[in-house]
Amino acid sequence: MDSLVAQISGLPLIVVTNSLPPLTHRSQATAEDGLPGQEAAAAFGTVGGQPAFALARSGGGFGVFSVDPLKLLGETAEAGQPIRALALGADGERDLLLTGGDDNTLWTWDLTGDEGLLHARGGHGAVRAVATGGVLDDDELLYSGGDDGNICGWDGRDGAELGALTGHDQAVNALATARVSGLNLLVSGGDDGTVRIWNTDTGERLRTFAPKLEWVNAVAITDVHSRGLVAAAGSDHVVRVWDIATGAPTQALSGHSAAVTGLAFLDLEDRAVLASCSYDGTIKTWDVEAGHVLHSWPAQDDWPAALAATSSAEGTLLVSAGVTGAVRVWDSHGTAQQVLAADRGPVQALALTTYRETTTAAAGGLDGSLTLWDVESASARYTLAPDDGPITSVSFGPAGDTVICGTGRGTVRVHATADGALKQVPTPHTDRILSLVYLPLGGGIVASAGADRTVRTWETSTGRPLLRLRGHESAVTGLAAGEADSTTVLASADEDAKILVWDAASGRRLADLHAARPLSALAFGTVNGTGVLAAAEQDGPVRVWEVLSGEELATLDTTDMAVTTLTVCTIAGTAAVLVGTRAKTVHAWQLPGGAAMGMVPVEQVPLALSFSSTGFLHVAGSAGLTSIHHFSS
Repeated sequence: MDSLVAQISGLPLIVVTNSLPPLTHRSQATAEDGLPGQEAAAAFGTVGGQPAFALARSGGGFGVFSVDPLKLLGETAEAGQPIRALALGADGERDLLLTGGDDNTLWTWDLTGDEGLLHARGGHGAVRAVATGGVLDDDELLYSGGDDGNICGWDGRDGAELGALTGHDQAVNALATARVSGLNLLVSGGDDGTVRIWNTDTGERLRTFAPKLEWVNAVAITDVHSRGLVAAAGSDHVVRVWDIATGAPTQALSGHSAAVTGLAFLDLEDRAVLASCSYDGTIKTWDVEAGHVLHSWPAQDDWPAALAATSSAEGTLLVSAGVTGAVRVWDSHGTAQQVLAADRGPVQALALTTYRETTTAAAGGLDGSLTLWDVESASARYTLAPDDGPITSVSFGPAGDTVICGTGRGTVRVHATADGALKQVPTPHTDRILSLVYLPLGGGIVASAGADRTVRTWETSTGRPLLRLRGHESAVTGLAAGEADSTTVLASADEDAKILVWDAASGRRLADLHAARPLSALAFGTVNGTGVLAAAEQDGPVRVWEVLSGEELATLDTTDMAVTTLTVCTIAGTAAVLVGTRAKTVHAWQLPGGAAMGMVPVEQVPLALSFSSTGFLHVAGSAGLTSIHHFSS
């Protein structure tokens, strides 16, 4: 009961474990009053080969300005709200601005042409269903459906987003694919009570069925005896079947006494057979043509939540699982074959495939773990530790060599079936984006980090995902990029004051650094030919390290200065760190010794600093630009 109350209310469970599969639909948290608005943020870079800066305005949107002369280059009020981070970069052809914030979306804007917004790589809420199948231009496709009602298509090889299938008014709960009459088809069902059939080659919606259901929990599709059939079931306990070619309903299969949670067509030569599981605790197989039950048996689980089927040399097998966490293997008559024991809690997602001539099962749990089993030997190949929240859906790739899972936090992950290695995460951040930095690699790469504890890198012009870096245990609040030993390096800092240094191209972790307090600013630089990293602690000092060795070169007393930004530069031939504060001052220290070089007041709180080779200090703040001439003197 506690689990059900928590699901309905949307509140987290404090004491008890949420041991139930999702039972509630259309539960939606009310927007909180007093959510933080957009705070001003700024970043320096170049536009058209000339110094420029971008400013996120407190009222919303952004402006981009040239530095000398000060001139507005472009602006918009529609850029995702609110913005927390900006980065100026390029892709070899265009100057780009990238923004990120509380909508979990990475927005990319063209600053040199007239295209405006190039793309917005954003989240779609919790992922409730995934499916794979179909080939477009030799690329395998995968699909995800989630809380926003959209079905997103992804390139299965590189994670590029291919577009969205729209039409569902509410969350998409179930997806299935099949090749029918020479067409690659996708069937979807959701909380709006509708079932839709899509031609994935063209994106065209071919059929919409609207049975009188509160929600659809499960769908299945098959091309049996050259006849395409779609099945769907959900809240009213009835399994419905339609003929795809004509759109006519062919069966309404009654027999379950509770909501149906899983469907799977069985590959049997003599007839069209459909399997179903339900919260009534039973599994049934149906003769789809005749419209009656063939076999019915107890699922041996109080809340069977998932069902999958496959055919192999050993015959047709089914697997079922639910609240007990055990994955049970059955033949098509309901005879128990194996019990794949599990001790990681309830399972709500299952998939079966034949991989390397072995029947393999994948089970996703409410605790976020993913376990792959060799069905014949009942041995677990491996278990992947929880990541990104509960696993809501699982599917094998067409060749069986990849396993795709969707999670309650909104990610789609692709793993290698053989060893579980993470191949890609095409979906974006699952929480607020807090920092962005441009990396001058290849045709242009941007790194992003945020409250979901991950660091991601993306191809700037397309939004194609490249790397997903894990290692932080709290929100990642700061990023900086620079060079060390001819390597482009990326530093990320989190709320626990841990700083991780990465090879930006490969994602290899190079160093771990630790501060005493959370950080308010981070910057790379070079001192005597060596890459250094400067980090400002909140209400503490600025520390400067050699990047790769981790040796601390200097500790600068900035206690009670409330540092907002910093940069490492060269002033009159001397390496220095410049520090901007909330007291509207900029301080300078010599590196590596740490000798104070002076302080200058400015007209606004510095949000970003840039020092030119001609001795000009440029300070970007919420009011625009402040330039200090001949700062070096």
